Amino acid sequence: MGGSKKVLGSVLLLLMVAGIGWIYLSDPKIPFLRNLKSMMGPGEKGLSEKDYEFKKVVRRDIQQTVLATGTVTLHTGAEVKIGARISGKLKRLFVRIGDFIHRGKTIAIIEHQDLLARVAQRGAELKADEAQLAKIVSERPLEIDKAKANIEDLQAQLQLAEKTLARNTGLNKEGFVSDSAVDEAVQKKDTLLAQIKAAREELKLKEASFPNDVSVVRAQIEKDRANIMDVETQLSYATITAPIDGIVAYVSTQEGETVVAGLSAPTFVTLIDLTKLEVTAYVDETDIGKVKVGQKAAFTVDSYAEKIFKAEAMDIHPKSVIKDNVVNYEVMLRIDKDDIKLLRPDMTANVVVTTGLRPNALAIPKESVKRTADKSFVAVRIDGRVAEKPIETGWREGSFIEVKSGLNEGDEVGVLLKPKTDSINKGGGPPGRRS
Repeated sequence: MGGSKKVLGSVLLLLMVAGIGWIYLSDPKIPFLRNLKSMMGPGEKGLSEKDYEFKKVVRRDIQQTVLATGTVTLHTGAEVKIGARISGKLKRLFVRIGDFIHRGKTIAIIEHQDLLARVAQRGAELKADEAQLAKIVSERPLEIDKAKANIEDLQAQLQLAEKTLARNTGLNKEGFVSDSAVDEAVQKKDTLLAQIKAAREELKLKEASFPNDVSVVRAQIEKDRANIMDVETQLSYATITAPIDGIVAYVSTQEGETVVAGLSAPTFVTLIDLTKLEVTAYVDETDIGKVKVGQKAAFTVDSYAEKIFKAEAMDIHPKSVIKDNVVNYEVMLRIDKDDIKLLRPDMTANVVVTTGLRPNALAIPKESVKRTADKSFVAVRIDGRVAEKPIETGWREGSFIEVKSGLNEGDEVGVLLKPKTDSINKGGGPPGRRS
């Protein structure tokens, strides 16, 4: 029986404490309660108009954007690495890091006395072969004419010898000429026939070899000219010129040092064209589908924190890039030409790509929207009280959010006021803490 009384007493005590607590918390004059109420969400029971700042639904342009980080990079071809294509000692170096140099201006000279000597030698060989060609062209026709005249002379002698042989043969039969005279006439004829045959063969050889000899010497002349061109090309490599307008970004070899040409020319000067910069933006795979070529973009760099640089998407690379274990895609941005002069390669860029625009859309402060699992609500005033109204939202931009339905232009929505940090303890604290 004693135990039952104790239980009953405990229950009554709890009911009394709960009742006192309810009365205390229900008193709107208690500052602590007011502050608890002010921290509730919109539409929560007990909040009134004074707990909100009401703002009108306005029309404004709402942009959809994609954020990305990137790097200022050089266009393809805007960085040129210059090396030596011949081996030798660097005789003169005309540039230093930071110098601006125009295309075609001399950067360096490599010693080339041996090449000058080879050019002279090849030139002498060419002159000798040209002289030989001139001699063949001028003398060979004369030799041919002389050979023809010689044949004609031999033929005339042959006719005379044949007449002499015929006369001597007749006189020999009559006993007026000896046999030796006849034999001599026969020998003379045979000798002339042999000479005519040899002369004709020589003429044939001269006539046949003439164009061939000319062709051979002309081919040698072409070879001489090719040799000269090759040596002159080698000589041109001794003078290194700038292939583009640019700034000297790197110098690795100084005067007096030896450069060695191999399969790939060793780089000793690097030029960059700072007028050909772009931004490589790394866009997350979840956003890349929104980005299209031609979309406007903007970016900032740490060196000019207050400056907004204009750009435009000009290329989207198909191959992914893994950065910080996240799949990204490179979007190349063309920089406005008026802004390029302020930038330098490898600057970090904070990029915003504008992927869509809804002009003249209804918009409200985003902090006025309360969300549940699948719905959005705003606080509105109805007959002097605050009520929740469902709405459909769209894009967000900065501090605004688009309203697709549920509100009209000029309507007002409530933004819950933040409680003052010192109001909770002003006038006392919760039960048991009053002074």
